[in-house]
Amino acid sequence: MRSVRFSIFGLVLLALCFLSSKPVFAQIDQDTLPFKHLEVGPFFTAGLSIFQGDVPTGAKTDVHFAFTGGALAMYSFHPHWGFALGLGYDSRGMYYHKEGKDIPNIDFVLNYFSIRPSIKFKQFLLGVNIGLPLSGHSKWNTGFNPPGVQTVEGDANKDSLNTMIDIRAEGLLPIVENDNGALFFVMSASYCVSDVMGAFVLPFQDDFSTRITKSPVPTLQIGLSYLLAPGGKTH
Repeated sequence: MRSVRFSIFGLVLLALCFLSSKPVFAQIDQDTLPFKHLEVGPFFTAGLSIFQGDVPTGAKTDVHFAFTGGALAMYSFHPHWGFALGLGYDSRGMYYHKEGKDIPNIDFVLNYFSIRPSIKFKQFLLGVNIGLPLSGHSKWNTGFNPPGVQTVEGDANKDSLNTMIDIRAEGLLPIVENDNGALFFVMSASYCVSDVMGAFVLPFQDDFSTRITKSPVPTLQIGLSYLLAPGGKTH
C-alpha cells in the first residue's frame, strides 16, 4: 500500500514538473535574457487531505477539506534555478465514520504554522513543509437519540500534536505576467512523512485495544498566488 502512495505522489510530481516547464522551442538563449531575481507576494490554496494510516476494524476514513494561506518569496540566481521560502497557516484534517454507516463519525481539524523551504527550477518548487502545531479540534457525532448527547466537541491539547513534515511539490503556472509581477495558478501536492498526532482510539471502532499509531495526512491543493518583482527583470 505504501508503494502505491509513493507511486501516486511520483506521478503528481512528474505532472507538476511537465506543466511548470515551457515548451523547448520557446527557450531560445534564455541564459542571456534578463530575468526576475526576486519575487514576493501572497498565496492561497485549497483542496483535500486524507488520513493514510492504518484504519482500525469497524471504521472507515474519507477525504477532508484542507487549505493553506500565507506569503511566498522566491530568489533566482539563474533564469532556471533559485530558492523559495513560504510562510503561512496550514489547516488539514482527518474524518472517520462507522463502517457501513455515515453516523457515528468524528472529524479532526489540525492547524499549523507552515515553514516551506524549496529549490526552484523554472516555475517548479520541490522542498519540504515543516508544520509547527498551533491548535486542533475534534467533533464527534455520536448518533445517540435524545436525551443522549448527540455531538461532543473539544480542543486538542497542543502537546498531543506532532510537528508535521511533508515532502512537497508545487507548480506555478503564470496566468497574467509582466516585468513587475505575475498572477499564478498554483498546484501543490504534499506527502506527509510524519505522524500528525500521538496514538489515539476512535469511539466507534470494534476493538478498543487497537490504537492508531500511524497518522500521516497528505494533501492535494490548487489556488492562486500574486508575486511582485520589486527589481523587475535584470541580468
